[in-house]
Parts: sequence; C-alpha cells; structure tokens
Amino acid sequence: MSSVLKALRNQQSPLLQQPGSIALQSAQQGTGILIKLFIAVAVIFIAGVSGWLISQQLMNNASGTHSAVSQDEQPVTAPAQYQLGSVVAIIQPNWRIEREVEPEVTEQSGEELISAAEQQADSSVVNDNQAIDLNQISPEMLSAFESALGEQGENLSVVPTLAQLNPSFQRSIPSFSYDGHQYSSRPNSRWIEFSGIRLFEGESYQGLTILAIAPAHVVLSKNDQAFQQPALEDWTKP
Repeated sequence: MSSVLKALRNQQSPLLQQPGSIALQSAQQGTGILIKLFIAVAVIFIAGVSGWLISQQLMNNASGTHSAVSQDEQPVTAPAQYQLGSVVAIIQPNWRIEREVEPEVTEQSGEELISAAEQQADSSVVNDNQAIDLNQISPEMLSAFESALGEQGENLSVVPTLAQLNPSFQRSIPSFSYDGHQYSSRPNSRWIEFSGIRLFEGESYQGLTILAIAPAHVVLSKNDQAFQQPALEDWTKP
C-alpha cells in the first residue's frame, strides 16, 4: 500500500503543479513587462529630446540667415559730418537770373503824347525846313507821336517831307518807287513796299530806316535825321 502511494506521488500530472512554482513564474513575467515599458518610455523620451534639439538648431540657423540678409540689405550711410549740438552756418547760393528788361508800355491818349513830344522837342528839333534830329527826340517817342496824330487825322504830322528839305540832304537819299502802303491799328500789320520790297516798321532799305507807318505817309530816317514821304509817292534823287 505504501509502495503504491509512493508511485503515485512520483507520477503526478503536470497540470497539478506546486504553488511556489506558479508564483515564481508570474513574478518573472511581470518583471519582463516592466523592463519593456521602461525601455519604450526611454526611447520615446530620447526621440522627443532629439526632435526638440533638431528644431531649435533649425530655428537658430534660419534666424542667423535672416539677420545676415537684413544686415546686407541695410543701406550704407555716409558718416555724419555734424555733431549733436554744434551750430553750422548754411550758405545759401545767390543765383543771379538775368532777365530781359522789357520796356514799360503805358497807355496814353493822343493829347498826352503830343504834350510829351512838345516838352521833349524844341524849336530847333521840329522845323519845316530841316529834318528832325533823333538825338534830341527818341525814335520811339516820335513814332508814338505820329501814331497819335494819325488817329486824329490822316494828314497830321510834325515831320517835314523830303521835298521840303535842303537839296544837299535830298541828294543823299537814294531813289525808290513807292509801290505799296498798308496801315493798321496793329503795328505788326503795317507795311510798305519800296521798289517791290515789303518793309515793316524798324526795318531798313538802302540806308533808310522805317520809323513809323502813318495812314497817309511813312516816317524815314537817315543818319539820325527823320523825315516823311507821302504814301505811294515815288522819290527820284535830284
């Protein structure tokens, strides 16, 4: 009977294990799981730290590149020549602009022009037997005087005709044919024609200067001696 029990004990079923063996195996399995969890957490931590360091490095590189570009794009300014608080006198250039001085034109009536001409001229200037000396009365004044007289009457003039002057002066005047005569209230539209040549006030013909074109005559001058010639009346030197 005892031998039978001993044989049964030696041949126990593998499903019927001792309690101590089961507890040891469970402890070993729990320790392995903890080790695996620790390793996984460590790997995740190391990966996160590495990623953070890499991102910081990339941000630093980008910031350094942007700073370098900004420094290169900054304009280069010349060093300041003035110090704060110093007083510097600024010299303003004086630009001289030369302008043509236009003669002042004033509107005067015919009576005022006649009065002014009479005040400027004396008995030796206006004389029926001699030309008017332009050294005593200006050509501009004489022209204005003739224009004022022309507005009051076609034949009014204080300038003697060429036929009234002395023969020696007449011989100094070249012959010409008086082919055309145009009078206008606008000075630029006045003209005459001597020997087929159209002339305006201020122009010259063979030493003769056209001073003024009146309605019925023209005022000429030679060597600062003024005289008139009736419109469309030819002149032949004696």
